[in-house]
Amino acid sequence: MGMFFAEVFLITFIQNRGRMQTASHTALSTMTSSLIQHQQTGDFEHQASLLKGWNQDYLQLSAGAFEGYVSELYLRDMHLFLEYTNQVLYQSGHLGEDVIAIGVPLQRPHGMFCGSTCQPAAVHLYSGNQGFEYISAQETLVGVLTIKREVLLAALCPDEQAQLMNVIKQARLLPVSESAWIKLCTYLSGTFERLATTPELADSTAFLESVRMAGLEVIADCLLPAAEAIHVPGAKSWKMITEVRELVSQPDTQALTVADLCQKLGTSRRSLQYHFEQALDISPIAFLRAERLNGVRRMLKTANSVTEAATHWGFWHFGHFSQEYKKMFGELPSTTFRRLHPLN
Repeated sequence: MGMFFAEVFLITFIQNRGRMQTASHTALSTMTSSLIQHQQTGDFEHQASLLKGWNQDYLQLSAGAFEGYVSELYLRDMHLFLEYTNQVLYQSGHLGEDVIAIGVPLQRPHGMFCGSTCQPAAVHLYSGNQGFEYISAQETLVGVLTIKREVLLAALCPDEQAQLMNVIKQARLLPVSESAWIKLCTYLSGTFERLATTPELADSTAFLESVRMAGLEVIADCLLPAAEAIHVPGAKSWKMITEVRELVSQPDTQALTVADLCQKLGTSRRSLQYHFEQALDISPIAFLRAERLNGVRRMLKTANSVTEAATHWGFWHFGHFSQEYKKMFGELPSTTFRRLHPLN
């Protein structure tokens, strides 16, 4: 009964959120308060760099031109943001030990977070000494609440402080009570909707302090008490994907084949195929192609030519490469290069 209620709430919430998203997005983009920032992008790597201190890397897995935005609210010891992305992204990053961050998909609550399938009544815990990884769905809107660790600890009793420090050791998908999860969803979306409909609230000390105090309560409700991470069989598959990414990202192994991966990982082709389908719903070949195309896109920022970047990443049939690149990113590589090097 509990999970059913959570799913019904989520369906209704997403329907309402979808109707309000366009108006709120437009209103926030015109606000001039120094506490609020709204940035719209057409480049997933640029978007990854917008969130300071998150040390993020984005890999685009679905085909098509990227569109996204980040809306942020800065308080003295708290940071709230909404992030929209229209493509499937493999996101990785890590936060400093001085902050605690939790989040939840507010639109299209699919994907995987740290090896677990996203679902209602579970939040993303981004904090942890090993960083986080997130496979987002297409058309995803995520809300995140970040707070200084010392501020949250100061609001807790000694027993709660010890419990909190144990909970935040590792990033994971964290099950929470239905009430805590609903409170987080409505807090994150409601704060930005209020600011969009009533811009003058950005200059109201009383309103901003109420947002801050509510944030303290929301994050404490989610993390104390916190259950164990959700166990899913896909965790082993996720570990395999992480190992593949580490191999592919090494400078001297950009053109690895599936056979190379099997040899280096000590696994069979069938097993590798299974793990990729379990974790990402794509084949190893498609994943390697996406990694290489993303590598070219990154290298175009510093390369002397498209040819230099393409050959570095193992693309030798340039006509076929250009079409694959356009299918993935919505533009030809030459267009990307000209935009990044306008004086050439």
